[in-house]
Amino acid sequence: MNNPTTSEAPLPSPMAPHAWASLDLAARRADSAAADFRHSSVAERCRLLELISFHLEAARGAIAASARDELGDGAASVAMEHDAALQQLRAFNAVLRRSHWLGAAIETAPPDQRVQNIALGPVAVLGTGHACAAPVYAAAAADVIAALAAGCPVVVRGSAAHPRTSALLGEAIAAAVRATGLPGGVYSLVADDTGSASALVTHPDIKAATYAGGRDEGLELMRRSLDRADPIPVLLDIASSNPVFILPHALNARAEHLGQQLLKQFNPGTAHSMFKPGIVVAIEGDGYIDLRETIIDGVLAMPPVALASAGARQGHADTVERLLREHRVEVLAEGAAEAGGGRRGARAVFVEAEASSLLTTPALADEHPGPSGLLLRCACPEELLAVAALLGRQLVAGLQMADGDTALAARLMPQLERMARHVNVNSFTSMPIYNGATAAQAIARFLRPVFYLDVPSSLLPAALQDANPLQLWRQVDGEMRH
Repeated sequence: MNNPTTSEAPLPSPMAPHAWASLDLAARRADSAAADFRHSSVAERCRLLELISFHLEAARGAIAASARDELGDGAASVAMEHDAALQQLRAFNAVLRRSHWLGAAIETAPPDQRVQNIALGPVAVLGTGHACAAPVYAAAAADVIAALAAGCPVVVRGSAAHPRTSALLGEAIAAAVRATGLPGGVYSLVADDTGSASALVTHPDIKAATYAGGRDEGLELMRRSLDRADPIPVLLDIASSNPVFILPHALNARAEHLGQQLLKQFNPGTAHSMFKPGIVVAIEGDGYIDLRETIIDGVLAMPPVALASAGARQGHADTVERLLREHRVEVLAEGAAEAGGGRRGARAVFVEAEASSLLTTPALADEHPGPSGLLLRCACPEELLAVAALLGRQLVAGLQMADGDTALAARLMPQLERMARHVNVNSFTSMPIYNGATAAQAIARFLRPVFYLDVPSSLLPAALQDANPLQLWRQVDGEMRH
């Protein structure tokens, strides 16, 4: 068993020695930087986020060109990700500026009891794994920015699908770190080598990890983290089917429009693949046939959808094969195959099943990666509610409603809150948008409280020594109320 206080970890068996040496160095550098970065001021971290924005913007053209060469991504999709990254940085910066309580001292009565939020330590950001397509800006993802805002050094696993683009993003962030005078180990980018995710999760210098991707890989990483001498939190965003519930009045009023908007999400340039709606739940009645026909026409006209990684392509192929094996499933339409037998593009597929099929075939509710989808036909509102009760945890749940759907929506909403982290109403834009509330919560995931009882003032951290306990608590309480 390794000593959790040292970084002398053995070479993990699946890794090549040179890959392990690079990863181990990054983790050790992050550990060396952790204490200084944890004690950095809010102003210093705000400055870091501002400089990251500056360097990312300066590299915009180079990143777009690299993404085009490596992934074939068009200018519009890369520009969308770039602007989303800048918006995230602005949101996290704003939270830090007005909410010093996230990383500084908070005090509660009585005066001899104090508590301070401190950074967890080095965080491994593992990206999306091989079963999901990694976004172009994965190396500057929200988890990366949130951890830096909290004062945690990060070791980011790059993407094998676009290593040069990842390197450009990594260099932009590293340049911002250097410009602030912070230790170099605050940000490191390591290659997506075989076994790298597992090696980071088990490295003794890593104190937390994040992963967004396939269920099996995510759960395996969590199991490995629990086998450590000092188990660490692994924050998982497991890929899911992201169901959309279309209620009767909305279906009757805008079936064709809803079908068209739904299929736009099959284009990886419009949303991260993990947040794409994979299941559509609707009640058979007025508008249902129009929705069904719109989906059929749209899928038949859909060209092959480019999926960057072999893992993402295989995940899509496995899902289609699984769906087509189910005797309760009817194929509505299949899109065009890639000309010349090419393997980069995935063929769009949409199938239909009765909602009652979930009772006997719960696997229908599994993740639908790539351009694949399932239309669930419900006989009545009670069956739609039963479907919602059967579905497990989801990243996103959507609700399409009109004025006459209010009563049914009120019954459905508690189920959506139970299952999903993000609930969208009358929108197919599923990617999370970071504002003050969501950014604050994202940062808080990388902090832990330390409680001080009867500790002499001379031994307290400077932030607690300088704070006026009652005044600080009143200020924080007032900020949170507003």
